[in-house]
Amino acid sequence: MTRIHPVIMAGGSGTRLWPVSRRHHPKQFQRMLGTRSMFQETVRRVQGSAGAHSFTEPSVIGGHAFGDLITGQLAEIGTEPARIVLEPFGRNTAAVAAIAAAIPEDEDGLVLLLPSDHFMSEPQAFREAVGAAADRASEGYVTTFGITAREPETGYGYIRQGAAMGGSVYHFDAFVEKPNLETAKSYVAEGRYTWNAGIFLFPAALMRAEMQAHAPDILTASLAALERGARHGPVTHLDVESFRACREDSIDYAVMEKTNKGAVYGPLECGWSDIGSWKAIADLADIPESGDVISLDNDGCYLRSDGDTLIAAVGLEDLIVIAHEGAVLVAPRTRAQDVKAIVNALKDANRGEWL
Repeated sequence: MTRIHPVIMAGGSGTRLWPVSRRHHPKQFQRMLGTRSMFQETVRRVQGSAGAHSFTEPSVIGGHAFGDLITGQLAEIGTEPARIVLEPFGRNTAAVAAIAAAIPEDEDGLVLLLPSDHFMSEPQAFREAVGAAADRASEGYVTTFGITAREPETGYGYIRQGAAMGGSVYHFDAFVEKPNLETAKSYVAEGRYTWNAGIFLFPAALMRAEMQAHAPDILTASLAALERGARHGPVTHLDVESFRACREDSIDYAVMEKTNKGAVYGPLECGWSDIGSWKAIADLADIPESGDVISLDNDGCYLRSDGDTLIAAVGLEDLIVIAHEGAVLVAPRTRAQDVKAIVNALKDANRGEWL
């Protein structure tokens, strides 16, 4: 039985879910779909067993500003973390992967690196997939998880499957960044492409070796920041100056596009969504309104209030209306991705109090 060490990435700002997701309380710590936050649901998803393998206590890597949120929400669900590593500022996922590969003391175990802000309606299917992928990852592969490309989505990266390795695991043939619509349509039609979920399973020593080969500067700076950081119990604050020297890059570009030790499990069927927009929330919500809402003769709308502001709507079609902490968002469902433009406009107008 292999021990799997979950390392949860809890950084990020989730600007497309403004005004609920804000700098002081981003989307992963919000209760978007139910009574627990997406971060808490992610922690629960990686507890117990994964097929024949077992999960250890989770570790978390997140921003310094989120330290209290991380410890508080873990305590709410009765989870003791193996480690909490707090970044003074973001340096993207390559630095996170380097730090994640240095956390476990168990060199024979595997690291499962995953985002904290995704939704899965079938968590048991995900655990079974991790268990199946662990058998191949243990043989010396950085294994990703590809989600069934249900439609030609231009907001996701894609993974092209290569030769079969057994079961649902394939050699990693190529990673493709977000394509245009016509290219995305061709990927879906071909059937060899899956959406890149940004989830990785790997032996810790292998990830360190691959980073040494392809991004040694990121590895060196990240490990220096961890080793020189201030540790208090399970919590480590990375050393600021060491981490400042770390180049910003994603694990996809820094390692996955260059390695010959990549594999992909797919397609993964677990009811996955990256909750990347209010349309995604609306599509998954059990009811079309939440909070203090009066809705009359509306069609295809999603209305959500934090309870402090009454939303009264009549005769609307295909709109999203969100009221939260004094701010109100109104947008067509078809333009939900454009909420980020509002956040940028607030920045340009020096309206930081609303961010």
